[in-house]
Amino acid sequence: MKKTIRKSITFLTLGTAVFFACCQNDEIGKLEQDSAVSDAREWLESNPTSLEALKYAKTISWENAIILNNNGEQAIEVPLKLAEGATANVVQDEDFKTYMRLLLIKNADSSYKVFDIVYTTKDNAFNNEDKTFNILTLGSKFSGYITIQKNDNSIAYSAEFDNGEFSGLHNYSVEPSTTNRLVCTYYVTVGPYTTCSNWVWYPDYTSLPGGNLPPGYMPGITGPLWPNGYPYPPIDPCAAAVKASGVAANAGFASARDAIAAAGAADGNEHSITLGTPGASGTYTNSAIRTNGNPNGVSVNESLAGAFAAIHNHPNNTALSSGDIYAAVTLNTKNTAFSTSFIITGGETYAIVVNNLAQAQAFVKQFPPDLSPNYPPEFPDAIFNPIFNITSEIGNSIDSKTAAIGSVLDQNNAGITLMKLGPDGKFTRIKIQKNPNGTYSYVPC
Repeated sequence: MKKTIRKSITFLTLGTAVFFACCQNDEIGKLEQDSAVSDAREWLESNPTSLEALKYAKTISWENAIILNNNGEQAIEVPLKLAEGATANVVQDEDFKTYMRLLLIKNADSSYKVFDIVYTTKDNAFNNEDKTFNILTLGSKFSGYITIQKNDNSIAYSAEFDNGEFSGLHNYSVEPSTTNRLVCTYYVTVGPYTTCSNWVWYPDYTSLPGGNLPPGYMPGITGPLWPNGYPYPPIDPCAAAVKASGVAANAGFASARDAIAAAGAADGNEHSITLGTPGASGTYTNSAIRTNGNPNGVSVNESLAGAFAAIHNHPNNTALSSGDIYAAVTLNTKNTAFSTSFIITGGETYAIVVNNLAQAQAFVKQFPPDLSPNYPPEFPDAIFNPIFNITSEIGNSIDSKTAAIGSVLDQNNAGITLMKLGPDGKFTRIKIQKNPNGTYSYVPC
């Protein structure tokens, strides 16, 4: 199945050789499975969850629990039996029937992350107690919707599938008037009464307190097209590099970059500063420095007056990520002036510039990220695999990885330009081409 779900749960598949183990191993394996299910059940009963699904569940079918390997972490998927007369729908179509399962992913401290998986399908033969069907093994027949709801009842992921294949994110709309998700998306019927559950999508362009978007929410995919006016006209990539060089020459850029580099070196975490239009002195304004207290993510201050760019660091000296690319489109979609994201990593400064917002949004629509409740967005296979193929030829350094990403973005007319700040204080577009002899060379402006 597609990486859309596989990357979200990251399960490994057991080989058929397992079934040739001796009877004693089978018995030991069964005892271990029983123990795993028992541990999950005991923890859940001692740590009540606020998942709304349980309000409408008659029983949790622990006897039909499925044990999965979450990339070394243990995970349990267990069906829920809904109460008499209780139904739920992602869409207003009576032919759809909804089935629910709990997903418990075990943490290192033996606690669990708890989710509700909602399978919605028109297949009348769907058996929610079928142990051969799970979030990893959809087979070739499942058509409908898969929604993952977090413990706080917010939606982490929702997508449509056709014959077991991902076919698009759910609730996508190109109409600005229909992108507000503060509406009822699930209806629960108990007996003669139908009520609107509070399982709703937040508007994708709003932030939770502190400026953090819910994991899995990607404004620019399901958010409004032009909430802050029509986008600026497309700019040539080489002209965009000249523009970025002008930004780099400003004292406000230098002070923000130095502050972030120093903070990252001191605590090993990511930090972010937003740049705003210059004040009377001509220096770009700087927001207060932000950190989420971890090395793999930081929120962006989007409320700074005149915000047009943000700088953040990668303390582990990793290359530009897929999350950085999608976030750049997100920021530009929410604010058409916010076209540039600067990244400090490996002692160098790189830039992601959305030079054609319409193309960037079309790219995101065609290649939506693989979303996960617990991890940053990842490129789908159609983008990930070509990048991997190029890096396997030119290496996996920060420069090589950036060049590979840029090359694949160019091949798909993504409207996004990647750049690097040189020792002369100017940004240079990163673009490579494959030569007839199989080597790669950079293409100057």
